[in-house]
Amino acid sequence: MSLFLLNGMLSDATALYQSAAGTGVATTLEKIGDFLTSPTFKAILIVLAVLLVLVILLKIYGAMRASRLHRIEYERTFTEVGVYEGEEVELVETVRNTGFFPLLFVDIESYFYNELELEEYESDPGSTMQYVISRFNLWPYMQIKRHHKLTAKQRGHYKFQVATIYAKKAPIPLEAPTELYVYPKAIPLNLQNMAVGRMQGEFVSHRPLFTDPFSLAGIRDYRFGDPVSQINFKASARVPMTGFSASPLKVNARDYCASRRLMIYMDFHLAMGSKIDGKQYNLRAEKGLSFCAALIRDAVYEGFSVGFAANCKTMDGEMSTRFDCDSSDAHLIAILKEMAKMNPTDGASFASLLEHDIRGGMRDTEIIIISFGTHEEVMDRIDTLEQLGNSVQNIILEEEEEGYGG
Repeated sequence: MSLFLLNGMLSDATALYQSAAGTGVATTLEKIGDFLTSPTFKAILIVLAVLLVLVILLKIYGAMRASRLHRIEYERTFTEVGVYEGEEVELVETVRNTGFFPLLFVDIESYFYNELELEEYESDPGSTMQYVISRFNLWPYMQIKRHHKLTAKQRGHYKFQVATIYAKKAPIPLEAPTELYVYPKAIPLNLQNMAVGRMQGEFVSHRPLFTDPFSLAGIRDYRFGDPVSQINFKASARVPMTGFSASPLKVNARDYCASRRLMIYMDFHLAMGSKIDGKQYNLRAEKGLSFCAALIRDAVYEGFSVGFAANCKTMDGEMSTRFDCDSSDAHLIAILKEMAKMNPTDGASFASLLEHDIRGGMRDTEIIIISFGTHEEVMDRIDTLEQLGNSVQNIILEEEEEGYGG
């Protein structure tokens, strides 16, 4: 009897559960159907479709962009061929999209020397180069120019060759060669004792180049074309009224003078037993080059004919460098460029540099020698140069450096 009752109760419970379950599923299905037909679900479908289309378009754009990055034209130039140490210069990047396809988020990577300090950029002191990225958004056939301001912190010759377009698969190299010469910092050197032979030139010349207004070679007859200011009225008044004279007027005869010549030498030789260490040697060598740069620049600007010679090693493997006297701007730039490339180490014998000009018959030239010291064979050549009619002044770096700041 009890077993029969228990079975009946189980059957009723099962039927009740099945009825409830059937009602819940129906309700759930009804709710799902309502959601699938609602505006919210349609909006979600639209958003998902748009996102899918965007993903597909981005994939297509990425594939097409990768194939068209090679069409970018890139170049970079400095606004100046060279600057003096401590001066500012601009590097101009020019990027062109030569096609109709837009190229967005183009990252061009390059390395800058730490000696060329970029404005508003903190360089890593532990690295010798600065890693710089420039990002461009290039629409069809667009050209963008970007200016970077740099400060030249150290003398040298800085070359740039390749920049790189960042790409996931493989970076794309761009040939973009440019170079900058950083000349030595021009530090004026006050030479109060320099010999000055003439106010308008160094020596008297028979060639009518320039007239020295402060000289008087004598009195002569007036000739057509002589300026009135040169007439000597006192001498003219003494001309007798009787007799024949080629001209009743007398003028002052002036000497002619040639333009001044200046030859600057720098001796990189350090005497044996010197207590100057490598760091001090480099500092004094740079100071000497700074003196030379200022002297040459100022002399050329004043119209002097200037030459330069030094016994240091060059980047081309030569043991010395030499420039004969000239006064053109191109000559000045050529000397400064060579100074920018100089390796401050002892090269050829300094006496041989002086001997070259002695054999060449250098005369009537102001000579300035900047060196670490003097020795007998150099002093003998200096005496010979003075005997030839040159004035020679020797500047010892260790004596001068205290008075001239860099």
